[in-house]
Amino acid sequence: MKTEVVKWILVISFSAYFLISWVFKKLHLNNLVVSLQVVSGLRLLNLKHVLGIIFFGVLPFVLIPDSRFLILSIKELNTPTLILFLFLTFLCVYVSCLGVKNNDEVISANETCLYRLSESIGYFAVRFIFLLCYEFFFRGIMLFYFLESYGLTLSIGYVTFFYVLIHVFDSKREMLGAIPFGIVLCLFSYYTNSVWYAFVLHLVLSAVYEISVFYRLTLKNKLLS
Repeated sequence: MKTEVVKWILVISFSAYFLISWVFKKLHLNNLVVSLQVVSGLRLLNLKHVLGIIFFGVLPFVLIPDSRFLILSIKELNTPTLILFLFLTFLCVYVSCLGVKNNDEVISANETCLYRLSESIGYFAVRFIFLLCYEFFFRGIMLFYFLESYGLTLSIGYVTFFYVLIHVFDSKREMLGAIPFGIVLCLFSYYTNSVWYAFVLHLVLSAVYEISVFYRLTLKNKLLS
């Protein structure tokens, strides 16, 4: 695949999702806590994820066949790297639990929830596929595109910059946290030639937090059902 074609796919996909994120920010539907308080909020948030799957996953996968190895292959980790990966996985769990605790007042203040716990299955199914496509785009196609012209350090710097930029509509804490987290995910993708380890780390970080939030906000409805 020609480098010029990859560049334009990256530009179009990133710009499209950035615009989508801006629209959802204007609609005040940029996170799960808020979306659970709005009629059709969860469905609209899922729509955002579906669009992300298309721009970050489906289009690049179809139009850049040379990048498919990033998803279709997975490298076995040596013992030291596996230990590091497991440590980082547990660290992600800890950070997510800490995030829930730090946002306890915000979560507790939002007592009006329009959804039940049983409705989480559809949301998380789409959300997890989105995260895989997300990693395929940033720690896969974008990282290896930059690696063709720049060294590892600069390539990670560029990818991390765009990764932080896509979080500009989130909280300042999430933007700052995206810097070290993005660097770690890039390193795993680079040394394994696969996005799966980066995906698992991102999945754990997101899932522990969002499942906890969803459970706590829908627990009242669950007990009443």
